[in-house]
Amino acid sequence: MDKQALAEHFDKLAHNNRHLIGGEIRGILLYFRGLNYTLIPAQDTCSYEMCAENGILFLFPQYNPTCWMNQTTVRYVDAILDAAIEMYALEKDIPVGIYGGSMGGYNAFHFARSSTHHIVAACVNCPCCNMEYELYANSTSILQKYFESAMSDTDDFPAYVRENSPLNMVEKLPKIPYRFAVGLKDDLLYPALHSLPMIEKMLAAGHDVTRIDFPEMKHCNYTNADRIADQKWVVDKILEQGC
Repeated sequence: MDKQALAEHFDKLAHNNRHLIGGEIRGILLYFRGLNYTLIPAQDTCSYEMCAENGILFLFPQYNPTCWMNQTTVRYVDAILDAAIEMYALEKDIPVGIYGGSMGGYNAFHFARSSTHHIVAACVNCPCCNMEYELYANSTSILQKYFESAMSDTDDFPAYVRENSPLNMVEKLPKIPYRFAVGLKDDLLYPALHSLPMIEKMLAAGHDVTRIDFPEMKHCNYTNADRIADQKWVVDKILEQGC
């Protein structure tokens, strides 16, 4: 990877709040976008100030919006973290927290498992957890986009789907704190097929899981105040590391 070009274009490849941080950077919060999401409206950057006040670098990596955190994307986001660490003279093991909704939640699980960095907490909003259902049973299937994302990583697609469905990789996830924002009226990724069985399996496996229910929320659609509260939970977990 061209590290010089990454550093030169860093602010475009990873939107961030560095300009708002007056003192030392104590940790990093990664924001993982959902499927097909390419815009950067206020809801995605509403935590910039809160993070800056706590010395947290908010990074919003601009990756392929249909990537499903394949191996290429893991390496790319790791490279973005490497660049930030080098550019801002940060500790190599600086604590990193993750927030993501929908496909971004799926991405959070996979990045937490595969990243080379010090991942300390993850908050997921209406995450996609049951890939076998979404690909093979849902009438609005995302099969084409998921297949494309997997092409470079496998020659056995059914096995790849099975092994990479978050519901089937609970035992491989790091033992860090997780927080789930559950939209009980989510009609895109039904909680009964995604968040709720995922939480049940994670608790049974001994993971530290916090569940927050939003009775009126549809898919990822909560207020900026609730979004900031979720990300403040990640910030607090980062700060607990004492970096």
